Amino acid sequence: MGKRVVVLAVLAGCGVDDLGTTEQALGSFVLPDLTATERAAIVHRYDALDPTDLVPRGLLEDAIVYFDVNQASIPKQHYVAIADFSRYSGKDRYWLVDLETGAVEAHKVAHGDGTDPDNDGYADSFGNTDGSHMTSLGFYLTGEIYDGTHVHSMRLDGLSPDQSPNGMANTNARPRLIVMHEASYVDDGNSSQQGRSNGCLALDPSIEVSMVDRIHDGSLIYAATSALAPPVGRAACGDGVCDGVETTASCPADCISGDPPGDDPGGDSDAGSTSDPAGCAAGGGGSGLGLTLALVGLRRRRRVGPVR
Repeated sequence: MGKRVVVLAVLAGCGVDDLGTTEQALGSFVLPDLTATERAAIVHRYDALDPTDLVPRGLLEDAIVYFDVNQASIPKQHYVAIADFSRYSGKDRYWLVDLETGAVEAHKVAHGDGTDPDNDGYADSFGNTDGSHMTSLGFYLTGEIYDGTHVHSMRLDGLSPDQSPNGMANTNARPRLIVMHEASYVDDGNSSQQGRSNGCLALDPSIEVSMVDRIHDGSLIYAATSALAPPVGRAACGDGVCDGVETTASCPADCISGDPPGDDPGGDSDAGSTSDPAGCAAGGGGSGLGLTLALVGLRRRRRVGPVR
């Protein structure tokens, strides 16, 4: 069921701006509650993402699983952004993950002064309360671009209600004016402490326009300090399942059937072939082919296991 939010007055935020309205179907999102096996079945379909392991693995898997389970409600599916607020503000801690190529961009991002009251560069407290100047943790859906106190800002709609695990609570993001905007106190080239916002996700002005132009109006952002579940890791050769970026060349033990042709008791026409029914490549191998096949699953709209 859609949700319409209209606010006529705003008490505090990252600037005094007209809030506007949203028609995002925010009520349709669910926080997946899956077993490790169910999570792994999803995660391994996205093994081609982040090939150089820039993003903390647990947070990447959280974002993948949430995206996969809720993708019917996510309008834009080219990118997912992840922020790790457990890191010092002088370190790269915001990543844009390209779901089509697997590539990752790393950037700096500011947190709120209410989240870092001693101004030491570390985020200590998070909140969902108006006037707190705290950054909020949780899953967000990006909104529209607008010009306010900061030009070319982007609205954010929080998807994580109060009492969510790991301190996630951000459903007041829009009325609090927690947005993404540029800020002169954030510098991607500076490894020392960054400045603080009023709770917003503030980026280096040199990259903010490009960032917002790619993800506005319906992309997923995940802000966290710790993973919701232990990471399952990438698919492993020898586990008996041809998944992830495994191919008949890279992992014949998993991807080549041991049954002779026509000997499948279930009558599967793929039995005995060099191509696994789940999508493993036949012959050749090669990293480019493996990437292409692994990314085929990114547009699938199926869920693995029960969602509670």
